[in-house]
Amino acid sequence: MTLEDLYRRISAGEVKDLNLVIKADVQGSVQALWDAISKLESDKVRLRLIHGSTGAITESDVMLASASNAIVIGFTIRPIPKAAELAVQEHVDIRLYTVIYEAISDVEKAMVGL
Repeated sequence: MTLEDLYRRISAGEVKDLNLVIKADVQGSVQALWDAISKLESDKVRLRLIHGSTGAITESDVMLASASNAIVIGFTIRPIPKAAELAVQEHVDIRLYTVIYEAISDVEKAMVGL
């Protein structure tokens, strides 16, 4: 699933949950990002944190996202090269941010169909 795909699938009744894997440079950033995103409200979709941890995005994160139909959000980190390749193969959307409000805005826009 991609953020661009999300609203179309919600409208079609295919998706009720938006699953997220959040990776960041420090645990405080993971918690702050999740706290901010979890406050977003929608009648059509429920946000679920599948996994949140620190460090680079790894193949394990990509496989978890693929298995749970999740989007990976990276905050001030990058995927390792093998993970980036695997994400392309598995059709996993990895979004990278350095500003927390941009991440929140993208998720909110996807939830309302912009």
